[in-house]
Parts: sequence; structure tokens; C-alpha cells
Amino acid sequence: MLNSLEIYHALNELGYRLEAGKFEPSYASEHALGNGKYLYVKRSQDGVVKKSPLVLAPETYALKAEIDRIAGIHCFWIKVKSTSYRRYPKDNGTSQYGFAADVESAEALQALVALLGGQPSSTTQPGIKRDNQNKEQAPMYPLNQILFGPPGTGKTYSTTEMAVKIADNAWYQQATFEHHGNDLRELVKERYKALVEKQRIMFTTFHQSFSYEDFIEGIRATTDEKSGALRYEVVDGIFKQLCLNARVKVQGSATQSISLRGRRIWKMSLGNTMGGEEDVYEDCLANNYVLLGWGEDIDFSNCSTYESVKARIASEKQSLEGTSNYMAVAVNTFKNIIKNGDLVVVSDGNHKFRAIAEITGEYSYLPNDEREYYHQMRSVKWLRTYTPSLPKEQIFIKSLSQMTLYELQDTTIDREKLTQLLAPVENVDSQNLPHVLIIDEINRGNIARIFGELITLLESDKRQGADDERSLMLPYSKQAFSVPQNVYVIGTMNTADKSLIQMDLALRRRFSFTEMPARPELLAGVTAFGVDVETLLTRINQRIEALLDSEHMIGHAYFMPLKKLENNADREACLACIFQDKIIPLLREYFFDDYERIGWVLNDSVKVKENRFILLQQSAQLPAFSALFPKAIADSLSDRRFRINEDAFASAEAYQGIVA
Repeated sequence: MLNSLEIYHALNELGYRLEAGKFEPSYASEHALGNGKYLYVKRSQDGVVKKSPLVLAPETYALKAEIDRIAGIHCFWIKVKSTSYRRYPKDNGTSQYGFAADVESAEALQALVALLGGQPSSTTQPGIKRDNQNKEQAPMYPLNQILFGPPGTGKTYSTTEMAVKIADNAWYQQATFEHHGNDLRELVKERYKALVEKQRIMFTTFHQSFSYEDFIEGIRATTDEKSGALRYEVVDGIFKQLCLNARVKVQGSATQSISLRGRRIWKMSLGNTMGGEEDVYEDCLANNYVLLGWGEDIDFSNCSTYESVKARIASEKQSLEGTSNYMAVAVNTFKNIIKNGDLVVVSDGNHKFRAIAEITGEYSYLPNDEREYYHQMRSVKWLRTYTPSLPKEQIFIKSLSQMTLYELQDTTIDREKLTQLLAPVENVDSQNLPHVLIIDEINRGNIARIFGELITLLESDKRQGADDERSLMLPYSKQAFSVPQNVYVIGTMNTADKSLIQMDLALRRRFSFTEMPARPELLAGVTAFGVDVETLLTRINQRIEALLDSEHMIGHAYFMPLKKLENNADREACLACIFQDKIIPLLREYFFDDYERIGWVLNDSVKVKENRFILLQQSAQLPAFSALFPKAIADSLSDRRFRINEDAFASAEAYQGIVA
């Protein structure tokens, strides 16, 4: 008989994966068959269940005769608690129980799901041509989606899980089967961090000053190393950088781990990519060497010290004497200081690198009548080459210098990341790996200014490799640009900040929208000051919806810290802080400091004065209206000089009155 783990993998292979966003029930993996039908695979703390691991839904009893005829399926048609599953919501408030079954083979399982009308999930987005051999693509997820809802509903919190689920679905499926609850969350966070370090996942927040230059590309001023002249360099924004990462092809010759112990690491430029010297890099790759541009066409074979290098320059090129000490430094470093076994990281500007090599040969002079420069040569073994180049953040702690050749100290390069990058792997094509960009508060940015002309390229049928593929010429780099089909965008939108109706229409029609409502039921069973917190939040939101709208409700996330506290006194102190620091300021923002309406939301009108959160200021120092205005005006005014009652935050009656 198949155990639970084997059934779990068999269902995944058949295309019946875990439903998106479902962790529950914690003791079973929930596989979507389509049309609202599910199969459940039991799981335990050790991850494997051998006895009757498959659970069928109650409605399958109608197919009892047909199921019993399937060879290799042995179903026990008695509803027992040990086979229970809980779909949300319950059936008329009652937990339902399924039927346990044993499965002999994957073929028997396939026959069962066919009988149940299973519809395998498709991994193909509309308009996208997928490689059938690509098993890393994330299933069932839109390329562009926005999570929208009131504040505190867990939108940003959910993006961690969603991004990992998309970027590394195989890992996620395995993790959700073997772990659940807080353990699973911690594992997901660790995997998220690892994917961020690999730049498979990126995160940004839109704001009013966020621009096209931040998102796509912009220009930054730098100083040229040789001439000292000011130059302008194109710097990639976060979205362009992710798109470049998503199409990187990695080639390497390392078949075993490379230790950095005892090795010095050098940064080296191989030709000016902005100055028509790209052929130098291609020549180096083709011939397994690196070339130094300094030293012109001088042969330094007999120079073993810095002084001899400098003297050789003076004797061969008197016009250069005294003009550049760095020429002698660079040549001496390249010839005499760099040793066999040292590593060279080949830069691509100040913000990228495109290859890593190991020095394997001593200095040689390379004659070349076609070049004035690049005659100084060292043989290398290319460990990694990247097309296109990788961003510096993969291994560097800070930006690179324009200097052609210098040693990379530990303050510049992260040796641990470099070791991981050089770990033995097969040649990798990043087009097989999903990459995810999370945009928090996407509605706070000026969409037209940030996306510019690229908004069209987000559409699934306009992406690279799609039926109606499109590319555009970028304004600064003058390069053709398209959005790869393995780039996913997840945005979050606070509806209290800006209505969905006001959303940029160009963005609305290119994104799928998923509502994230307030879920007070997640607080079920949590009490403080003798009040059920689920009921408390529900009643507050009902009043907000009546006075404003559903987009301004208060999310459950504000109250989730209460679930972690076992001591009643701690929960009461925590709830008081939540109201004082979160809820009251949020209500003041919602109602523009209209304290009377805030009092209505908190049901202050039914409480005695001491237990109200909002009080009229009554002080001898406050003048009466009759002293401030003519009688006709004073009589027509209602006193709106309110203040917040600090004592109410510690009063049980203040909270109990909200649900009265």
C-alpha cells in the first residue's frame, strides 16, 4: 500500500496540487480536483501516515459502488472521527467526516480521480508558450496580481508565502506536507530569505516620489578612471534587474566545490563595455585567458618587481613617464602579485559582474597587431559566465570601483555568497526558474510615471516568447527590453488609502485582483477583559461599514499578537496598547478627527462617562459658547471639544460596552 507521502507525490504528478493559499486542515494536505471537489491526504508530526492515508469527501458515498469496483482502492465506508476534515465554512455549523481509504498504486489513484471528475491544474498562462520539460514553473498563479483590502488584513504578510510558493513550488509542496502551523511559517520565512539573497524574489514599496528611474533604469554620474572626466552610467532599476536575472544563463566548468581558503580574489575589467571594447571579453572567453589593457604593447616578461616594471615603461614609452603610476601598479599586480589559483571576478560596470575565473598560468606577452592595448595575458579556467550579467548584490557588499584591477577585501566581497555561487551545479538557464517582484502599497505610486511605456509588456500575451511578443527600446540604455514569461508581480493595495475604483485603469486591466477581507474568525476563542475579541472586531467593523464603507474596516492582524499570550493580564495589557497605539489613531484618520463618530464606532453612547473612550472636555479653563459667540450662534452649536479618555484603555467596561 502507498503511504501518505507517496500518495501526496502521486497526486502532484497527476496535476492535483495543493489549493493555492490553503494551509488548513493542519493534519491533511488538501488537493484540489476542480469544481469544488477535494481529496485529502493525512499527515502527522513525522510526516508519514501508513494506515488508510487517503480521505474521500462525504459526497463520494453516492459513488460507492463504482469506487468499490476500482482495483487497488480499498475504502472504508464508515464515518469515523479519525478521518475528519474541516472545510471552511462548516456545513450548517457541523464538522463533516470523510471516508478513509488505502491505495495500492498510482494507477489506482488515477482511476479514482478520473471517476471523481478530477480536472488537473494547468501550468500555462494564457498566451504563453511553456517548455514541457520545465518542472520549475509555478502552477495556477497569475503573472500579475494585486492583494487588496483594508489595513491589517495580512496582505504584506501573505506575500511571503505566495512568493515562495511561486518561486520554488516544489520546495513549498514538500514543506506543506511535512510541516504546518508556526513551524511551516518559520521554514517559509527562511526559504524566502534565501530566495531574496539569490535575487529570485525582490521587494519594493511604491511611494509618491518613486519614479521610472527607480523602477526601470536611470542615469548616474561617475568619474572615468583614466581621464578623470565626468561620465554618465545607466543604472538598472529593480524591475529591470529582476527581468535580467530571470533570463540569465549560467555556464561553468566547476564539478566540485571550490574552497576560497588561501586564495586572493581580484576584481578585473575586460574591456570597456560602453566604449566599443566588447570584443576583448569575447576573445578572453574563447581563448581561456584574461587580458590587461594597461602596459600598451610593452613586453614585461623579464620584469619581476615593481621597480623593473616602472623602468621598462620609462624606457619603452618615454612619453608615459611620470604620467601614470597606476600603469606600473596594474602591470606589476597582474604579472607578479596575482598567483595561480587566485580568483578573478570580471566586472560589467560598477554594478554588475559577468564572469568568475581561476588563474591557471603565469604571465605571457600576447602580440596583436590589431590592438594597441590588451597585450598582457594570464591563462584562466572559467568557473562561471553569466549572460546577461548578474547584479553586484549577488556577492558584493558595496559598489565596485572603476579601477581596472584591484584586490577584493572582505569589506567589499561576501566570501560565503561567493562560495555558494561556485557550488557545483549543472549549467542553469534562469528562464526555467520563476522570479517574483513584490510591490507593497502599489496604489501609492504614480503608475504612469513608474511603469512608463512598459505597462503594455506586463500582459501575458505581450511577454517574451508569447504569441504576441513585444519589446521596446529603453530611453537611457537604448537597449531592446521585454518582460520574460517567468517574472511574476505581486502587489498589495490598502483600500482605505485609495479606492480600487480610483486605481489606474491601465493597471487594473492587466492585474488579477484578490480581496483580502478582515477575518475576525481567526481570533475565535481569544478573550481579554472578559470580551470575545472576535465579536469585538466584528461589531467595530459593522459600525465602520455603516458609517463609511467596507474598504475602511479594521483588519484582524492588529489583534493577532493576542493569540500568542497565555496570561490574561498580558492579553489585557496588549489589547489596551492595540487600542491606544493602533485602533484609535486609525479611526481618527478614517473620520478626520470627528470624535463624535469615533465614539459611535466604539458605542460610547451606552457607557457611563468613565468608561467612554471619547469624552467632551469639561474644564473650568474652557470658555462657554455664550462667551465666544452671539447667543443666536451659541444656541445653534453643539459642543465638539472632545478628548481621548486615557483611563478607558484599562477599563473592562469600556471594551464590554463596544459589544453591548
